Amino acid sequence: MRLNPALLACTLATAAIADPQPREPARARSAAARAPEVAPPIGMMAVSQARTRADSLRKQGDYEAALDAYQSEMTLAGETADCWKHIGWTQKALRRYADAEASLKRASELDPNDREAQDDLESLHLSRGLRLDARMGGSEPGTSKNAFEGDLTYGGFNRVELHAGGSWTDNIFYDAVKGYANAYWFYSPDSSLKGDFTLRRYSYTGANRPTPDSNAYDTVPRGSLEVSHWFAGRVRAGLEYQLFAPDFFYDRSTRILNHKVTGEVEARLGGGFTATITAALLRDPDPAATLILGRPVPGAPAGTVCSAPGQTNCAAATNVTFRNEFLLGGALSYQADAWGIGVKYIPNRDLDSGFDWSIISSLDLRPIDKLSFNFQWVFDRYSTSSGPAFAGQNGNIWWITGRYQLTRPLAIGAGVKWVTNPSPADVTGTATRNDPTVLVNLDYRTVLF
Repeated sequence: MRLNPALLACTLATAAIADPQPREPARARSAAARAPEVAPPIGMMAVSQARTRADSLRKQGDYEAALDAYQSEMTLAGETADCWKHIGWTQKALRRYADAEASLKRASELDPNDREAQDDLESLHLSRGLRLDARMGGSEPGTSKNAFEGDLTYGGFNRVELHAGGSWTDNIFYDAVKGYANAYWFYSPDSSLKGDFTLRRYSYTGANRPTPDSNAYDTVPRGSLEVSHWFAGRVRAGLEYQLFAPDFFYDRSTRILNHKVTGEVEARLGGGFTATITAALLRDPDPAATLILGRPVPGAPAGTVCSAPGQTNCAAATNVTFRNEFLLGGALSYQADAWGIGVKYIPNRDLDSGFDWSIISSLDLRPIDKLSFNFQWVFDRYSTSSGPAFAGQNGNIWWITGRYQLTRPLAIGAGVKWVTNPSPADVTGTATRNDPTVLVNLDYRTVLF
């Protein structure tokens, strides 16, 4: 959307009716007739001041006050296509889409040659309609071997955005199928409340090697609630609570409750810089103390196989012992018009004590309006808790993608992810990971619904 700061050059035409006055001398009347007319500046100044104030308020994010100022301008100058267009932009920023549509339509009616208003109206329809985002290879730089994902978004309701989708992921020793649905309610232009329900199902492959251990899950329903609030447009605070209710691959009759709380504070420091602090706490089973029916107890000799009830070093019943995992990390980023850069430091990023710490760096390039590139590098340092084959080792994930806006509704993307780490490259071999994954993305917006 292009913002047009042009001021309206409109004046009020008023009829002046004066009481009868004595006739002026002829010479005075002649001089007055020859003098050039000077338009009273009061009306023009009032309109100009109203527009300047409205544009300033909109840029500051005070959209409700900006709407009042634009309405004041039209009270003084009457209806204009340009003012209705600015009102439509402001209503869209407030996520009052039905009102924004009516305002942009009125702008097009008043000035059928205003291509900007027509383009903005089309963009509004596309942003409200059904959107499909399909991906092959994954949507983030993780260690999966391959993935297929699809997401449907609908933004046709004022202040509400709906999502639904699913994915299949190949993580070498297990596959995961996921379905989800969530909704965002924007109670202010940038602040929101999110509710989500996700169901994930695991399928394990390999020679009796479900990962990470006997605590491997089978089906995991999850519900979450998240609030994200901006204070004065400079500081954002977010809080999310997740409730998991998994059962176990080896004991589907036992279902437990896990809890996770995540908090984040983001501050815009000025000059394009943003700093973020993230903390998370997870309560889930402790694999070093949890007993799973029919499985070797923690500390059992390597190679123990539980083939019959009552065996030594085999659990006679499931008994879950919980632990608390914690992380505290931070990030710093910089954004300019055509590029951006960021770095994150996250200890124990998977909340399973597998990593000591991780550094995630990113670079975004936007050389032209329709073309963008994203580069990411994830560096992981494995902890002693990850086992002798991993302890003290490093892992790397490189991620490169490009995205091009082919048409207004359609964007396409492609790239590659490369993973190197000490984990096995397949279910039977001994080689470690050093392999690429092709990334493909299609993003299509419609005016449906």
